[in-house]
Amino acid sequence: MGTQAYEELPVDRAVTLEESVEFKTRTARRVEAKTWRFHGSLASAADCATVANQAPPQGPGEVVVAMGNGVFPLWLYY
Repeated sequence: MGTQAYEELPVDRAVTLEESVEFKTRTARRVEAKTWRFHGSLASAADCATVANQAPPQGPGEVVVAMGNGVFPLWLYY
């Protein structure tokens, strides 16, 4: 799905909802072309939806959520 060029979120632990929202807020302003970005492994699918709905909200096909080991890895396309 691609890699991030800056400020990677940890992949070895679940991130908090606040960490993922803050990352989207900080990086969305700098995006030139859309690309897939990893937003951490969140604690619930509801947290993933909260992050995806932050400005700018994701459109159809711009969210991938998986279930693995009790966490929800989240990828957003923006």
